[in-house]
Amino acid sequence: MKKDSFMKDALVLTAITLISGLLLGVVYGMTKDTIANAIKEATNKAYKVVLDAADYDSEELKDTLQKATEEGTLATDNGGAELTDAIVAKDASGETVGYVLKGHAAGYGGPVVVVVGVDKDLKVTGISFPETLPETAGLGQKATLPEFYKQFAGKTTKIAVKKGGGAGENEIDAISGATITSTAVTNTVNASTEFVENYVLK
Repeated sequence: MKKDSFMKDALVLTAITLISGLLLGVVYGMTKDTIANAIKEATNKAYKVVLDAADYDSEELKDTLQKATEEGTLATDNGGAELTDAIVAKDASGETVGYVLKGHAAGYGGPVVVVVGVDKDLKVTGISFPETLPETAGLGQKATLPEFYKQFAGKTTKIAVKKGGGAGENEIDAISGATITSTAVTNTVNASTEFVENYVLK
């Protein structure tokens, strides 16, 4: 009796596990496109925030970005930061007004995804976060506050992170207690300007 009861329980548990797995698969299949579209929409909005333009060409720099990624210099120079998208921002007449880069670097809680605008003079026009930061609330999450991210506008290449306040001309003040997050954002910004300088404008 005990053996039969054990087998019955095992079969029931197996059936429950299979059904749960199938349901999870169905839910994932139903929601993955919605999630992907939401991320795409948020990214497109971020483009506008960092560099307003009439059009964003996502094809022109694909091969250039692939070459830069394969060479590995951007990541080596900037704490492992990786760029995933390089966009040419154009005005209504089709003239290039700047570039929008999307990338990420390792933060305290995971990859910190940043969208960066860079003009043709290699100045940062702005940064934005298209995805929820995987950082600690009240610390790394402060990167989304204007007092932090607005520091990058107008800066050029090789921005440094300054702890304790009093940032200089091409420095940004680190978020108190969240230097890792501050550095992750800065690494991605620096990778962006380096890419534009060495692979696009060169």
